[in-house]
Amino acid sequence: MIKRYFTLIILVHFFSSCSETEPTKVVSPIAIETDSVSLWILESKNPKSTEPQKTVILNKAYQYALSTASDSLKSKYFSTLSQNLYLTGDSTLFRKVNKLAISLNQKQNDSLSIGNRYWDLALFFNKYSVKDSAYYAYSEAQKVFENSEEQQLSGRMYLEMAQIQSEIKDYVGSETTITRAIERFKPLDDNLFLYYSYNILGISLGALGETEKSQSYYNEALYYLKQGNYAKVAEVRIINNIGVVLRNNKQYKKAIENFRAVLKTDSLEIKNPDLYAKALSNLASSKLYDKDTIGVRKLLLESIEIKKKENLTASLAASYFNYAEYKAYALDTSQAIKNAKIAEGLSLKSDNNERLLEVWPFLAALEKKNAPNYFQKYIQLNDSLQKEERKIQNKFARIRFETDEFIAENVELETEKEVLSKQKQIWVGIAAGFFLLGLSVYIIINQRAKNQKLRFDQQQQANNQEIFNLMLMQKQKVDEVKRLEQKRISEELHDGILGKMLGARMVLTGLNKRATEEAIQEKSKALGSLQEIEHEIRSISHELSHSAYQKINNFTDSIESLLSGGNKNIKTLFNYNEDESWDCLEGTVKINVYRIIQETFQNAIKHANCTSFEITFYRTDDVFKVIMTDNGRGFNINKGKKGIGIRNITSRINKLNGTYHVDSVEGKGTTISLQIPVNKNLINITDNNTQFKNV
Repeated sequence: MIKRYFTLIILVHFFSSCSETEPTKVVSPIAIETDSVSLWILESKNPKSTEPQKTVILNKAYQYALSTASDSLKSKYFSTLSQNLYLTGDSTLFRKVNKLAISLNQKQNDSLSIGNRYWDLALFFNKYSVKDSAYYAYSEAQKVFENSEEQQLSGRMYLEMAQIQSEIKDYVGSETTITRAIERFKPLDDNLFLYYSYNILGISLGALGETEKSQSYYNEALYYLKQGNYAKVAEVRIINNIGVVLRNNKQYKKAIENFRAVLKTDSLEIKNPDLYAKALSNLASSKLYDKDTIGVRKLLLESIEIKKKENLTASLAASYFNYAEYKAYALDTSQAIKNAKIAEGLSLKSDNNERLLEVWPFLAALEKKNAPNYFQKYIQLNDSLQKEERKIQNKFARIRFETDEFIAENVELETEKEVLSKQKQIWVGIAAGFFLLGLSVYIIINQRAKNQKLRFDQQQQANNQEIFNLMLMQKQKVDEVKRLEQKRISEELHDGILGKMLGARMVLTGLNKRATEEAIQEKSKALGSLQEIEHEIRSISHELSHSAYQKINNFTDSIESLLSGGNKNIKTLFNYNEDESWDCLEGTVKINVYRIIQETFQNAIKHANCTSFEITFYRTDDVFKVIMTDNGRGFNINKGKKGIGIRNITSRINKLNGTYHVDSVEGKGTTISLQIPVNKNLINITDNNTQFKNV
């Protein structure tokens, strides 16, 4: 944060017995840069330069800054000039420079620099004691700093405004203003300016006669002063100020204690002769008002001597007036009048109107013949001062009113901003709530769909497993029947045919050795036995042939059972090569093909209004093909979305790494073709209808 005049030497100025003032700032120049304007300013501050020479140099700097093309550089130059010219004697040049600096910084939207330029203007008016204009300039600077959230600078402007109000005896207004300054300094823990602020509060409350509050505020000032590194003299000044408040409120003994404590400070007369002289005068006046004149004359003369040496004109007037009061108390009227007139002259020389308002009534009481003249002067000055103070106070009141309006507008804007912010937060919250609600609904629906699909897949898997188990059981039963039949044939051949053939062979062997009639008859009988064996073999062959014709095929039987269990009004036809071992297909192929046929057949019954449904199985190379055809109403395959049936076919075919094709024409039926890759585990039956299976 750029700060104004922050290579400062703060000279803490406190308070005399007659007038107590807030500390003023002696500002050192900012760091000198190597540009021409800064060099001219540095040259103008050379003690050897005369006033005309300084004026010429500063005018060069002004003309150079005015001719600069860059607005940002021009505003910088005029800000530097404004900052350094307010203490010079050329007030006309300063007013031109300051006005231009404010205008240029407003164009640059440099709020901090605008506030500093108003501060320059306030210091300029303070120099010439134009209190109302100085107050206005401080007020404008405060508004700018407040808007820029420069809380310390805003508080410092309030501090300066309160000091001006205190100087024109607007103590109530000063108290209000300094309270605003304290409100800015406290959050910053700025102990130095809190010390200044409570010091001014002590002055204002003391002037209003509220001694206890004044002392309380002075004690606060002491507290903040001691929080940092401080000079002992600063503490002594506050003790002196408390003594002044006590004296002005006629608590003389307590005041005397304070002033004596001040005078006991080590080497004060050397380190700060101004404060030491004031404490001497204050102690003397407090003792005099308490009717204790012991040592008063010595104290006053010592004070007068120091003030003369230090050329403290205004303060010297106070000491001469106190000495005049002492002489009057001692009934030395001529010396009292003499010293009072010296105080009058010094007051006129230093424009100390408050002291004049004390001296003239005092002289009127001592010089009866000139009393009307003194009273006339008093009335004129008092009326003039009151009129001027009222005029300035009215101006201050207007400025305070405008400032209060400005603050109220800021508060209103802040309130409106907070309301809008809260409304924005509410709407953001509502939007976020709806978004989260929608997201939650989507997640719930999506999760339910996933759960439903999972349950469907699990159920489908269970059904497939059940079908596979049933088909396996049926195959086992068929195998058992085959085994029993083979055993029966084996027994028939062994027990019947082989026995008879053995007997016939033995008979024929024996007959070969004989050629009798009886042997011929025996041969004839043997031939008859062989004929019987032929008939028996033929009979067994016929039985086996019928069994082969009627053989059980589980997969194809399942398809036939499915078709026969459908609508009786629909003619069904199942074409397949009986010589293929369809049962040797993998279980997953049979189960999924069965399900696809089941789904297609049911859809044909429900939706196609068909009168016939045909299925064809055939195989080429390593591909198992299934064709399902109906003569129903058909549909346009390019319209509408896929139904559940088509999605199920797609799912099952994908599991088998196969493909399918749907061909349908409206009014002409539908054909669905499946192509499924299979292993080379099916071999055509040989000519004698025997089935073979590769293992």
